[in-house]
Amino acid sequence: MYYSVAIIIGFIISTMTAMNGGLSNAYSLYPSSIIVHILALIILTIILIVRRDNIIIKEKLSFIYFLGGALGVLTLLFSNYAYPYLGVSVLLALCLLGQSLTSLVLDMFHVFNHNQKINCRTIIGIVIVTIGIVVMIIM
Repeated sequence: MYYSVAIIIGFIISTMTAMNGGLSNAYSLYPSSIIVHILALIILTIILIVRRDNIIIKEKLSFIYFLGGALGVLTLLFSNYAYPYLGVSVLLALCLLGQSLTSLVLDMFHVFNHNQKINCRTIIGIVIVTIGIVVMIIM
């Protein structure tokens, strides 16, 4: 089940990256980013209204958990900037490698209280993905 959802997310992210890159080519970097985030705000507002959910900000929650939005903006800006030069495939492969390496470091140092062990298979997987990206770039 979770693997199927992950594959669907991969399709969505690939499509989103291509559409955001096209929007960035049409309207330039910053206006396209504003368009994307305004559209996301509108869609999420509609979803919250339809579901009748209340937004409750917990006081005990650390500020660092709210930085995901800022990282999302930076991710969008950087990917839209690199899109014309790399294309969707190489851009997403490099993004996923960066995410994997960051996750590996976060897991190694038990950031966010997640106790995931790093094993030999993880390192081998990272090396194989890196080799695949190098082949994509060269070809």
